[in-house]
Amino acid sequence: MLTVSELLADASLGLELVAGRRAADREIEAAAVSELSHPGPWLQGGELLLTIGLLLPDTVDGCRAYISELHDAGVRAVGLGLGAQLPHQRAPDRLIVAADGHEMPLLTVPDEVPFIAVTKAVFAYRARAERQVLERTLQTQRALTAAAVSPGGLLGILNAHRDATGRSGVIVDQLGRVLAQTDADGGRLVERMSGLLASVRDHGLTAAAADIGEGRRRELHALGAQRLRAWLLIDGPAEVPAAEQITGDLVSLLSLELERRHGLGSAQRRERAQVLDRLARGTVDDTVAARWLASLGLKDADQRAAAIAAPDDAEDLAADLLTILRDALVRVVGNVVEVTVPLATDLPSALATLAPGRAAGIGIGVRPGAVAVSLRQARSALPASRVQGRHLHAEEIASSRMLLGAVGPEALQAYTDAVLGPLDASDRATELLRALTAFLEHNGHWAAAANALRVHRHTMANRVEAVERLTGRRMESAQDRHELWLALRAREIARLSADPAK
Repeated sequence: MLTVSELLADASLGLELVAGRRAADREIEAAAVSELSHPGPWLQGGELLLTIGLLLPDTVDGCRAYISELHDAGVRAVGLGLGAQLPHQRAPDRLIVAADGHEMPLLTVPDEVPFIAVTKAVFAYRARAERQVLERTLQTQRALTAAAVSPGGLLGILNAHRDATGRSGVIVDQLGRVLAQTDADGGRLVERMSGLLASVRDHGLTAAAADIGEGRRRELHALGAQRLRAWLLIDGPAEVPAAEQITGDLVSLLSLELERRHGLGSAQRRERAQVLDRLARGTVDDTVAARWLASLGLKDADQRAAAIAAPDDAEDLAADLLTILRDALVRVVGNVVEVTVPLATDLPSALATLAPGRAAGIGIGVRPGAVAVSLRQARSALPASRVQGRHLHAEEIASSRMLLGAVGPEALQAYTDAVLGPLDASDRATELLRALTAFLEHNGHWAAAANALRVHRHTMANRVEAVERLTGRRMESAQDRHELWLALRAREIARLSADPAK
């Protein structure tokens, strides 16, 4: 942008700065001519106002009011035309005092220089500056395009952008892992912008944010065409010509490169799906399983499987999982995506990022040859995951609480009343229920149960005999003990369900 000092340096104009010298670095956006006594309403701001001072106030206070109005209107400088046939042959002292008071640059235009020459000079400079920005933008676009069609990939494009703008860049996948970075300390930028990323993560492809301060600008942009593939973080000088347009081009080219990579992975997806098909048929020898993994360039390691519901976009989700989880085996079975990864991979965290809001079951860790077991567990956890609205581990549905929780409260109450009702009706209900609970929890060991209740062993035996007499069930029978234990668990679950705070 043209400054007052740069305009003064144009020797062909012969302009002279007579006031407001400390503001000589002000930028001039346009030039206007006005002889109105109150020109403010007719201005937009950023102008060099040219006048011959035809209606200039004849007092210092009047000039101060005039300059103050121009200042409030956004005028950047005032040019006073001088001449033998004009109102002023030199800048009047009252105007100089007023201009200095508001730090308004006051220029004098010599008699032989028409205002149109000054106006043309201002707009010619602006046109040259705009042309230079356009040329630089085109050069940057060409450099980015050349990098995009070269073997350099993501890093090549980022480097071309840094060379053209001075701004460094980092690309991270959806799990926060660095895919490419122009500087070795890119991790620091990722850490610094982690809060900003968390605030826009749910916005998907529309996500974008900026942090400006200390003369620097840090930006965050989502990358991808139809699905979110990665995040772009940029750090560099706050003022870069045509920065928004260049950044838009950068985001587009990086997104295209990521989509290209995604397309090239289709053959790899088929190969890995075929291996998972073999492993899912049943347990195999670990040596055979290791050989299948090695054929894909994968290490022999214990595995964990997951099954994710994907009724509308199973193929896209499978591709995303394989892109992000680099050691994964993935296949699509109907509307379910099945994936298995090395046990060292934090699969629950990955699914929380890549499949939020979807039903998902997670199996246990197994040896490579037993992947089918982990897959069966993951699939069996899917129905409960849909009901509970969260990702569910197979271990969770293996508990009696999960099983009983799936039964309606009326059915649970009916069962507990049928089994424990005779004890509830007894005048010794409390002590008998406590004795039954202790006896079952200590696996029928009389002494251990008695110690837990702090009663004599014979007292414990008398109470258990009373339970047998009232309920009609014998403690020697495994089935009877199981039914009594199940009734106690059902009552506990019903009580906890009635009081969610517990």
